[in-house]
Amino acid sequence: MGEIRNKDGLTEEEFLKQYKPSKYERPSVTVDMLILCMSRYLDNLKVLLIQRKNHPYINCWALAGGFVGIYESTYDAACRELQEETGLVTNTYLEQLYTMSNPDRDPRMRVIDVAYITLMREQPVLAGDDAKKALWFDISLHDDILELKNEEENINIKYCLHKKIFKNGVVDTTGYTQESITDEKLAFDHNEIILEGLLRLKNKILYSDIAFNLLPEEFTLPDVKRVYEVILGKELYKSNFNANIKSKLISTDCKITSMIKGGKKAAGYKYKGQ
Repeated sequence: MGEIRNKDGLTEEEFLKQYKPSKYERPSVTVDMLILCMSRYLDNLKVLLIQRKNHPYINCWALAGGFVGIYESTYDAACRELQEETGLVTNTYLEQLYTMSNPDRDPRMRVIDVAYITLMREQPVLAGDDAKKALWFDISLHDDILELKNEEENINIKYCLHKKIFKNGVVDTTGYTQESITDEKLAFDHNEIILEGLLRLKNKILYSDIAFNLLPEEFTLPDVKRVYEVILGKELYKSNFNANIKSKLISTDCKITSMIKGGKKAAGYKYKGQ
């Protein structure tokens, strides 16, 4: 069988030799990481934000991220940026979340961003070369208000969500637009990434074991229940929850103190895994 030729009579090798990549405009590609953890007493979720020290959005708070190298996958770039900008270990849960592609999302040039969600335990962070500071912010999504606050630095960032119904094929799909209601705003479209991540997490814990990435190696049943309640935004029935979750756990045959503030000693468990 001979070589396959296109309509101009070229083989693939001949086609590639004369191909001109400059024929098409090429956007740059970045990655951003929505890094989430639970608070010390499992009261709420926290998100890691970086304070930018250069234009654009100088001094604004943003997700950790950066440009993808020409020989990197977006996943490899996300792992590298996670280490460079925060000093955090890279052996954490990392999942591709969304592609942000609005043409004017970055004032510098045409930039397509691939967002990732990262789940871990809270730990100290170090701001990298591109950041003034790196801080954990309490994050909540209630009554159509997305709020991020750091009480130690007296920083409060809020967005009001406006529900929007649009057609996707024959199905009605719910989307949101966001309106800033505080003087301080997040850089770029990072508020949209955060909202997408929270909605993804809320949906995914209903059919996966993703929530265990937010817990230490050893925990109590009240600890697991609290994590689920914080993410879902509602109280769960203890007996039903325990009955459903126990099949995923291994008993450690010892009692430990619950992480919940004022928590008592209870049976310790570990995640069984798949």
